[in-house]
Amino acid sequence: MRKPYLILRAFLGAMCLVSPFTVLGQDTDGNTLREQHYSFRHKYPVRIIDNYQTTVYAADPTDVTTMRGDVVYHGKDSITGMKINPSGVNLGVILKSKKGERSARFYKTLEAGRQLKEFDAKRYGVPTAVTYAPDARSIMVAAGNGIYFLEPRKFESIAKIQNVPFEVERMAVSPNGYYLAAVGKDKVIIYNLEEKRIRKELKFDEKVSDVSFSPDNSDFGVLTDDGLLSLYNTRSFELRKMVDDLGEARAFAYNLDGKYVGVVTSDDTVTVVNLLRDSDRQNYKGKAPGIFDVEFIADSDNNTILTFPTLLAIDAIRLPYLKPFYNKLIADEVDRKMDEWLKMMPGETMDQYRARVNDESRARQRRLFEDELATGFAGDLLAGATMSLGSYDRANGVLALNFDSMPTIYLPVPESDVTSFHNAGDLSLSDVMYGILPDDTFEIVYAKVTNGADGKSYIYDNRQRKDMQYMAADDAITLEMLQQQQMEELKLQELREKVVEEAKNMNVISDHTQIAVDSKVVPDYNANGDKILNYQVSVTYTVDPEFSVSEDFGPGKYHVEESGAASSMLNIVKQAFEGEFAQYLGGGKKMKVRLLGTADATPIVRGIPYDGSYGEFEEEPVYIDGRLQTVTVDAKNGIKENEQLAFLRAMGVKDYLNKNVKGFKDMDTDYRYEVNVSKDKGSEHRRITLELTFIDAY
Repeated sequence: MRKPYLILRAFLGAMCLVSPFTVLGQDTDGNTLREQHYSFRHKYPVRIIDNYQTTVYAADPTDVTTMRGDVVYHGKDSITGMKINPSGVNLGVILKSKKGERSARFYKTLEAGRQLKEFDAKRYGVPTAVTYAPDARSIMVAAGNGIYFLEPRKFESIAKIQNVPFEVERMAVSPNGYYLAAVGKDKVIIYNLEEKRIRKELKFDEKVSDVSFSPDNSDFGVLTDDGLLSLYNTRSFELRKMVDDLGEARAFAYNLDGKYVGVVTSDDTVTVVNLLRDSDRQNYKGKAPGIFDVEFIADSDNNTILTFPTLLAIDAIRLPYLKPFYNKLIADEVDRKMDEWLKMMPGETMDQYRARVNDESRARQRRLFEDELATGFAGDLLAGATMSLGSYDRANGVLALNFDSMPTIYLPVPESDVTSFHNAGDLSLSDVMYGILPDDTFEIVYAKVTNGADGKSYIYDNRQRKDMQYMAADDAITLEMLQQQQMEELKLQELREKVVEEAKNMNVISDHTQIAVDSKVVPDYNANGDKILNYQVSVTYTVDPEFSVSEDFGPGKYHVEESGAASSMLNIVKQAFEGEFAQYLGGGKKMKVRLLGTADATPIVRGIPYDGSYGEFEEEPVYIDGRLQTVTVDAKNGIKENEQLAFLRAMGVKDYLNKNVKGFKDMDTDYRYEVNVSKDKGSEHRRITLELTFIDAY
């Protein structure tokens, strides 16, 4: 299996022209921040870069190489476009010969010069742009007046968008696979990928330099060569914000959490812009001119790396000072905590649940979680802040306390006490709580302020302010729906207890196996921008280590029936969705299935035979430890790596569901395969997890 983070560590420190350190100061923990600027030699000028996670690929006039200069492709024709497969196994290039003839070809990334396929231009038309689906399950080639969707192994056309009204110069796909953006000279068409129809058409007065979707799919950015970045909300594709004064605006890229963009603003400069406060900008000079592209990557320590090509090199700059996207981090964690809080407590009746969970208590609890998390992320902001006394508002009875790094707070102080406030140095603040603002900065929302001059204390409390921006949207889950979901959760738990008891009576498992079921309603949006509600059911299990061999998968085993724990877990799913939950299944209904298979670190020395019972797999896209890679398994070569073994355990779940759960195979199903290989040895690390998400279930 490819380990991309090792590649990054290898090139940082090898074949560098320079690697100076610039001290930027210290972070909140007192650690010294150093900005490191590396430059990697290249033989020819690089115009295009792309990345597979931490591996950067560069296209010069005739070659595709890694950042260190290892050749992936060499030819005589000029490279006008390049895209790396999101799973890293191959790449597509658009070529132009000296006679002006254009072609699209696909090559292996790990076998230099190995061509996989050439796009049939005679049959489909002259190719002009290429890209991949984010899950690597299809390739898109713009050719003639259409966009062709190719199967990624045989490269055969499986679908087409017809009558594209311009020659497509580049394409971009949203990370969730909802949208495809096709770019002409001064036009952009966004297609609903599922329905292969136009969702939005955009026309600009200037040439479009670049386009991209934000990592969380919420924004679509269009950069035009008049120095303007236009940001569109992907739910409506209405213009949300414009960022101007971006110079030549040659190309741009979002950083990994979408808070910042890097923009090529001149021949030798990349400007990093904070999209939440676009006056916050930092310019980075290349070691040489000739910058035409830009990308962000992260190394194995999660440091943000800004990369861009210069005349005869690729520069890589570590950016340790970039602050996280606090609004998003807090919102995600609040959602997780609210999911737990909204569950019925052990022994809680439905009447008690209705009394505890209502509109008022739900809003209050969400606010409490938000302030707790914001306070934790903010740290001790007062330690580095300068406070001063402001004016007194007699009409409202509040005294302004100003801070150089935070918004002013207005402290309720009786007019008779104001004369005792002589200077800010007399004041001390305790029990401080912070809130998060839309621009990702913090404000004080609660504090006890003590005046040392007379010992009196005053309370500032602004915890009932407006919700943070990520919570401002209407809560789509009604109380009635929550109560319905909790009733279904109770039914699932009752079924779990019944199936587990039956399995124990048959000596399939014992008290040393614990099976967990969980369900929740998840608000979402579809590709048309409509609000929908999904229903999600998760099942997993754990087995006490000393009983794992007898009750779960033994070494080298992958069939579901070879694990008492796995077969019992899946029996719960079967009985649930053939019984009281059958309404969620049926032909044409949409479902996402997440299959997670795990294995321990015990090395496979001689190989394990594979009987081919789940089919044969060639470069199947799989998330391995969270990174999209590929797995190949066939009966001839058997199982030689733990990733293959874990993958087959996940495939065993898919096989069971399709064969044993009535109506399951008739669903419109999107599968996501995940593999985790533990660093530790032991049978307790061999298990499977299943997550079913029923789309627009209500």
